[in-house]
Amino acid sequence: MPTSTVAAGRVAAAPTGSFDRITQVLVAMAHLDTPRVADIAAFTALPVSAVYRCLTSLVAAGLVEEGPSRGRYHAGAVTISLAERYRRSGLGRGQTSRILAELAEQTQEFAALLMRSGDTIVCVDSADGSRVLRCSFQVGEVVPMTAGASSKAVLASLPDDEVSGILDRNGLTAAAAARTFESLPGVRERGFAVSADEVDQGVWGVSAPVFSHGVVVGSVSTMAPTIRAGQLTARAVRATVAAAQALTQLDLSL
Repeated sequence: MPTSTVAAGRVAAAPTGSFDRITQVLVAMAHLDTPRVADIAAFTALPVSAVYRCLTSLVAAGLVEEGPSRGRYHAGAVTISLAERYRRSGLGRGQTSRILAELAEQTQEFAALLMRSGDTIVCVDSADGSRVLRCSFQVGEVVPMTAGASSKAVLASLPDDEVSGILDRNGLTAAAAARTFESLPGVRERGFAVSADEVDQGVWGVSAPVFSHGVVVGSVSTMAPTIRAGQLTARAVRATVAAAQALTQLDLSL
């Protein structure tokens, strides 16, 4: 699923200095697929000349590389080391992968850990079940926190004013935001969210919130084709909620 639909300026405040600008460019690189300079400038609201200067520094550091298609950029090799260190420290030294693998084995379906990042959620770990599923949530994908069980499980654990800000910055209409708000009390009461066809057509999902030190940091999800949801629902809900509780006990340092 392309991630370039996230609107400009909705991830962080306007940059005020050179380091802030470099940070903005890095954030844009995380949201855009092999962008051009003009794409990054539009996303960050930075001048094209400033984007060029930031990219020059990032390329020199190995954090960004120019791709085979001249004028397009992608993450550099150094980011692999950053990602691995994130997995070791932030993801409990492989414990999240173990819990997701157990969840996928119990349900035979795809399991994923989605972490909140500003107004979006990022798929940071996953495990395939014995049944094949194609969906948007692959490791590294960034998705606006607007729809689907994964987002609602997080939103239901946030204050109403914070939810309003997230939905507004992600460009939801008043009607769509109202529908989301109406669904959250039920999610909060049940302790999990269920959705079908909201992010990907033909995909059903159940998600439960993950907390760290008492603060919601993401959600764990089980996803399956909608046609298998009926026979799967009860087992998947129990297993997903249990996995979320196990991940919460890790108190992930995120």
